[in-house]
Amino acid sequence: MPTSLRDYWWAILIVPVAVVVTAILVTGLFTGSDPSPGSAVAAAVTSSAPAPGSEAPTSSARTAVEDAVACAGNTGTRLVTVSISEQRMWMCQGTRTVSASPVTTGIDNAADRTPTGTWKVVARETDRFLVGPDYRVHVDYFLPFFDDYGFHDSPWQKFPYGSQDYRTGGSRGCIHVPGPEMAALYRWAAVGTTVTVRA
Repeated sequence: MPTSLRDYWWAILIVPVAVVVTAILVTGLFTGSDPSPGSAVAAAVTSSAPAPGSEAPTSSARTAVEDAVACAGNTGTRLVTVSISEQRMWMCQGTRTVSASPVTTGIDNAADRTPTGTWKVVARETDRFLVGPDYRVHVDYFLPFFDDYGFHDSPWQKFPYGSQDYRTGGSRGCIHVPGPEMAALYRWAAVGTTVTVRA
């Protein structure tokens, strides 16, 4: 074996193993089903922080930073907060952001607008139909918090969650949450969890 290869044989074995282990760990941070406090959000903030003297953070980096601090003012144990203008939801465990997700709120008209205010989750329901004057839709998860308003999955939605298309094509007032995030919210939120919806 040439001297250079003989001296560095260990690198030929260890570097590929280290790359595989790193890939597994990083992928696990973002695909794990347990939304433990600070997991994916903290990783996203850490990985997207700009080096001194570099360009301003990208939109996704700014979003990660905003998500990380979204729960900073929470004084309760658990809080789900929704911003209609941002079409975004945050799950807060104390002052830590457990998870964040784009959502779709009600159509922007007097009849279908998602109400703003603070309530509590009043039930945890699965595998049910939501029925209105001109619709009947099946959802896997439903977390009502005020009257007939609640969080639920919406597999029929055709435009991206978080889009401003909610103004004309949104819900009838409920908060549509992407399927995997809705499953995580259902597992995490209990009856009595505080819900705040702001304009």
